[in-house]
Parts: sequence; structure tokens; C-alpha cells
Amino acid sequence: MKINNSKCLIIAEIGLNHNGDYQLACDSVVAAANSGADAVKFQNFETEDFLTDRSILHSYKQNNEWITEPLFDICKRSEFRFEWMQPIKKLCDDLGVILMSTPTSERGVDELINHGVKFIKNGSDYLTHLPLLIYMAKTDAKIIISTGMANKQDIDDAVDVICKHRHDSCNLIILHCTSNYPTTDENVNLLRMVSLKERYNLSVGFSDHTEGWISAVQAVTLGAEVIEKHFTLDKCLPGPDHWFSSNPLEFSELVSQVRSAEVRMGSNKIKPSVSEIEARKQWRLGLVWNNDIDSGSVIMRSDVSIKKPAKGLLPKDLDRVIGKKLVKNCLKGRSIQIDDLSL
Repeated sequence: MKINNSKCLIIAEIGLNHNGDYQLACDSVVAAANSGADAVKFQNFETEDFLTDRSILHSYKQNNEWITEPLFDICKRSEFRFEWMQPIKKLCDDLGVILMSTPTSERGVDELINHGVKFIKNGSDYLTHLPLLIYMAKTDAKIIISTGMANKQDIDDAVDVICKHRHDSCNLIILHCTSNYPTTDENVNLLRMVSLKERYNLSVGFSDHTEGWISAVQAVTLGAEVIEKHFTLDKCLPGPDHWFSSNPLEFSELVSQVRSAEVRMGSNKIKPSVSEIEARKQWRLGLVWNNDIDSGSVIMRSDVSIKKPAKGLLPKDLDRVIGKKLVKNCLKGRSIQIDDLSL
């Protein structure tokens, strides 16, 4: 899943933040790409796929005020129009970012596949919709599932049906997620992501609903191969998700911090770093002649000192030196070499 051996996939979740406006959707894609996103994600749904009860209310923050309105109305005006798919896919291709989306019906899955979209994201609210997961699994797209609100059995069921119905390999990524907006520190539970990796032996990532970039960086150091973060052009735009989303400046900082964290992770090989190789020669201790000694002399402990730099034998070689005869004259202060000795 990683773009290369060190970089995770960073997704800008535009979601509903286009507000049903095609130009805002396009501008958001461009801004996300310029902010360093590897992918952008939308939600191609029809509200009636999952909601008909117009009495359900939703409250959200907008310009420091709380607004309450029917959830149906919020979703209906934020639908991703079918006719947008082709031009936005082309825009993403031109910008070199991956287009992915969250469908809520078989028709929505078909829309994505027919337009060459290679990634399908299943939202936390749809994790238990096993018939739709099976339909997704029968495509060739890579599937990403979020696991907010889910218990172990919910995730077991979802993973089992996806892997059972894939053509070849499971080709699945599991995102740890906490379905609170924003998520407070005590509810992040990043170790849950580690447990998901251990339990399913699949690629894992983090759908980050916290404020700032710190949790994303921690997730990367714990093995996240995907980071997803809500993205908006302006936190003050009308709509339910803008206020807790990252604006372009904040998203750029997240990308920068994640990339720096990946560099710091470095190699898992137990050996000096490249920059330390020369430092070893200058700073490590070595065996040094403590006196001028003539060839043929038997070396005593008092003839040897341990000092920097290490240009010959090391302190661990002390027992190899004591009691041996010299085969050449040696001067005080010179590093002891193996060919000084008769072994």
C-alpha cells in the first residue's frame, strides 16, 4: 500500500465539504493536492440510500454558533453529483492524486468502477452492511474500511466476507477510527490500530478525527500505512464538517510532520547510521601504546592504555595483547595494530 518503502498514503477527506457545489469540489481537490495529499476522498451517495426520516436532527458548529437542522437536508444538499465523476477523475489524474470515494449502494460502487476509480472506501456507519461489502469485494478495487463504533465481531464479519469474495488476495486496508468529531485525546486509542494489525495481518491505517497533526504522527510511528484527515478550504464555510476539518495550511503541516516522522523512523537494522561511520573512528576508544617499546619485548598491562580515537585494536582485544611479543618497535601514543604482535 505504501507509495514507496517509507511513505504512507495521506488522504484528504473532502467528503461533504464541497457543499453540493461543483466548483468548490474542484477547488478543494486542487488545494488538497497542493497541500501534499496523495489522495482525495468524496462520498458518492444518494441520501435516500440510507435516510428517509426527516425528523432526525443534527447539530454542528458554524462560526462559533451551534446550528441544528434535519440530517436529511444536510445530506441532500451535499450529494456528489453523478455528472461530476468523470471531470473530477480527470482533474485528479492531471494533478497526480488518487481519487477515491465512499459509495452507499451497488449503483454507487458501479459508478466508481465504471470511471476507473481504483479505491473504494467503506465508512464506519456502513461496516455492518455486509451485502454491500460483498458487492465491493467482487470488484478489482482496493477496499478501505473504517472501524469507528465497531466491536471485534463487527470487524471480524466485515473482514471475513470481503476476503471470502475477493478474486485473488484480500486487498484490504483497515482503518482505526473513533467516530467523534473532534476526537479528544483520551478517546483516540491508537493501540487499537496495533491490535487490528496483529489480529488480521492486513495493512492498517488511521482515520484521524483529532485536531492537529500529533495523533497522525503517532499513528505512523505505530505502523499506519494510511492516514485520512478531513479537509476544507475554509473552516467558516457553511456545513456540518468544515469546523473540525483541516484547512490547507493545517493539512500541509500534517503532511510535513508525517513525512518528517517517516524519515525519523529510518531503518530497523541494528547498525550505525551512515552519518555515524566516520564518527566511530574519531570518538570510539581504542588500544594505544602507553610507552615506547622495543621489538621482542613481552607486553605488560602497563604498556597499554585505552584512549581515543579507535584506529586499531579495541578494548575488547586487551587480553589478546597482554603477554604477547612485539615484532617491531612501537612508539608511545600510537594505536596498537594486530601486526605489531607475534600471535
